[in-house]
Amino acid sequence: MATNEEIIRELYAVAEGDRRDAEKFASLFHEDGYFQDESSGIRLHGRDVGQLIEAVSSAFPDMHRELLRIYTTGEAVIVELRLQGTHSGDFHTGEGVLPATGRRFDVPCCDVFRLRSGKVAAFHCYNQLSIWLKQLGALDNLGAAVKR
Repeated sequence: MATNEEIIRELYAVAEGDRRDAEKFASLFHEDGYFQDESSGIRLHGRDVGQLIEAVSSAFPDMHRELLRIYTTGEAVIVELRLQGTHSGDFHTGEGVLPATGRRFDVPCCDVFRLRSGKVAAFHCYNQLSIWLKQLGALDNLGAAVKR
């Protein structure tokens, strides 16, 4: 049986490049497992977690996750990583849609997983959305905000 670290490495692998496979990604989760994006509040359950790969692939077709450090303890796996790529499609956020800017990004992130019986029960993603939005140019016009 694969170790928890190996399962998480496989999860990242099927979310990248030519191996990108939303169905396989979802199959690595428990039926009641979930993904929680802490910066946006978006939460996906069960097989719907595959939508994450489809949405990210649409907005960032060259998205790469540079895994920096992996820590395991019991059923928990914590991963320090960097999200990297180019904004080539619509980026759906909790506040609306950011049209493609063509800009590159390199964003720090920390993912926390809880596994149960060899499958992901919980995946909490703590990405630096403010850095991401700044790098994509979404925060360039904050000077136009109304002062009160």
